Amino acid sequence: MPDFTNNAIKLGGVISQRPPFRPPPNLWRTVTITFDDVPSGTAVDSTYAGSGVTLASVTYPPRTWSAFAKEMPWGGGQSGKNVLTIIEADPSYPWFDARYGALEATFSQLQQSVSVWAYAMNSSEGAGNADNRPFMEAYDSTGKYLGKVLTQLGVHDANFLGHWHPLSFSSTSRNIAKVRLSSQANGLPWTYAAFDNLTFDRNILIRP
Repeated sequence: MPDFTNNAIKLGGVISQRPPFRPPPNLWRTVTITFDDVPSGTAVDSTYAGSGVTLASVTYPPRTWSAFAKEMPWGGGQSGKNVLTIIEADPSYPWFDARYGALEATFSQLQQSVSVWAYAMNSSEGAGNADNRPFMEAYDSTGKYLGKVLTQLGVHDANFLGHWHPLSFSSTSRNIAKVRLSSQANGLPWTYAAFDNLTFDRNILIRP
């Protein structure tokens, strides 16, 4: 049997029984929240705090209250049955727009990029030329507005209404403290939205 230790020593090498190990200063893991691990109608304000995010609804007139995981009719969410919404139980559908408010996701660690999927639903009030689209707004830790992204497609495009669309906001540095999700309300026709699969990252060496 070869004597690997002796061979290494003969070749000028040194065998260490336990090689030195130093954890990297930043070890980031991608987190995706699907909202499918709770019953429909559950308030999920702090449900995912251990994963690095707390949730709320910011409604009008100004009021901060709960965000809800709610079952999506007619095909379910992007990944399962539930979606994220400001709607609790009445009406039974999860869609909303900026006239009613926005979802707010606040991260325990600053983010450089956040993404989510938005479902675009048409309203019964169809007359008009407005091009309302689901959106994501980003803010830093002082509340400073960093910017907004809209869905690539709008009401004048095929495959917009009744479809899921990706939204992603990226910053030049890791400074995103929270995002708000809703749909524009700039006149008829209204476009309602619900959201699913919130994705961000978390440094697993640091507690949330």
